[in-house]
Amino acid sequence: MSIYAILQLDKKVVVNELADKFGVTKMTIRRDLSFFEKQGIVKTTYGGAYLTSGASVEPSFQLKSIQMVDDKHLIGQKAAGQVEDGDTIIIDCGTTPLALAQFIFDKKIMVITNSVPVVNLLKGRKNIKLIVAPGEYEDDSQGMISFSTADFFRHIHADKVFLSTQGVNELGELTVPKMTDAHVKQALMRAGRQKILLADRSKFGQTFLAGHGRLADFDLVISQTGLPPDTLSLMKTQNVPLLLADRHL
Repeated sequence: MSIYAILQLDKKVVVNELADKFGVTKMTIRRDLSFFEKQGIVKTTYGGAYLTSGASVEPSFQLKSIQMVDDKHLIGQKAAGQVEDGDTIIIDCGTTPLALAQFIFDKKIMVITNSVPVVNLLKGRKNIKLIVAPGEYEDDSQGMISFSTADFFRHIHADKVFLSTQGVNELGELTVPKMTDAHVKQALMRAGRQKILLADRSKFGQTFLAGHGRLADFDLVISQTGLPPDTLSLMKTQNVPLLLADRHL
């Protein structure tokens, strides 16, 4: 588990404890925390750091790509089991949907995406027809995030959409730091007949600026054990199917 993953789960960290856990010097830990602070993700204190609560703060794609790596890998692998030959699927921006793309190389499908890393991963594969959404490139998402992107997806009717989010709060609301991103995600959701959410456990209990849906909007949520009890109760009440992607399952 990375330093940032620990921060997301525990909300604060102690330099000495991290140095012992990872077997590195305290200077190395302070350097990493300083990197996070420059992105506006954490505030450093004497001997540690805590996660900032800014609703509009979004980690860089680089930082997200090293967070919960094994968990995202398992979620992506489990999600690939939902993809069948002949499907037309939409893959959202984000590091967890990117993990899904790594497990569909052998599928005979059409993929529509606004994610540049997904395009780079799937391009040139003769069994996959690839359609790239237009729009303005946004570096934090490494994809097309703009009103023209949302307008493109309004005219799409796919079999399945695989969506990511930055936070799921105790009311089951899905949120992201940027309003334009929320607008695009809403359009993606409407474009897919079956809506599938991919979210590791660090996303739950988080709230950001802009809402783009609710857990009840999804036909399937793929995550892991360790979700907040209130969230599990809410999903059960609203009949939202949960598929666990744990190593032992």
